[in-house]
Amino acid sequence: MNKKSDIKPGILRLTNVIVLLALILTAAVTAYAWFTNERKLDTITKINSPVALKIGAGAKEDSSNIDMGGIDISDQSGKKSFVFCVYSDESVGKYKIQLAHTTNIAFTYTIYAANEGETALPDSVVYVDESDVSHYYTKSGALSGGYLNMDENTGIANGTYHEKTYGAYGSEFVQKYAEPLYWQSSPAITPVSAGKNFTDYYILEISWDSDKVTNNKETDMVYLTAGMV
Repeated sequence: MNKKSDIKPGILRLTNVIVLLALILTAAVTAYAWFTNERKLDTITKINSPVALKIGAGAKEDSSNIDMGGIDISDQSGKKSFVFCVYSDESVGKYKIQLAHTTNIAFTYTIYAANEGETALPDSVVYVDESDVSHYYTKSGALSGGYLNMDENTGIANGTYHEKTYGAYGSEFVQKYAEPLYWQSSPAITPVSAGKNFTDYYILEISWDSDKVTNNKETDMVYLTAGMV
């Protein structure tokens, strides 16, 4: 996840990309991290004509059901996983996923392709739907890709996309950990099921080193986007 991407950043295009999900990771209370209201995070690549490509939670439910506010950094496993899906009722050729996040908390983010099974396995991630039915998902490999604007020495964002994120609001007024890192999958993803009505499941794993992360009242913002390429 932390390897530098070989994708050459193009122009951020706002017209045909759908910002699909915004999540707040809370290790306590709000920190001073924000994105301008009129700006949307979108995939840094050429985007084809708009298609009804959507992000949902497990069981293809509404993305609002993904609650990342309950991360307990005292958890001895040092990680927590969340199920999401990319789906469409239209024909989709290929798409990319982009993850953007601020860096107040020293979390590591990894996205895995996932399979849904009928029974729980030792490594299953459980999603309980609105009808209180459990669904079980297992990892089937981490997505390849990389950060487009990470400073290799500090691990935080450089100024490459500051203007795209904050507009005319100068970098001197933005706390360094509030500059979002942009991670993008590469190569483009082909849906598991060709043609219409596909649903691809993923697991977003958030992990941490207990020696580096403490309950210090910080908050990070996380955005997931997906777009046709």
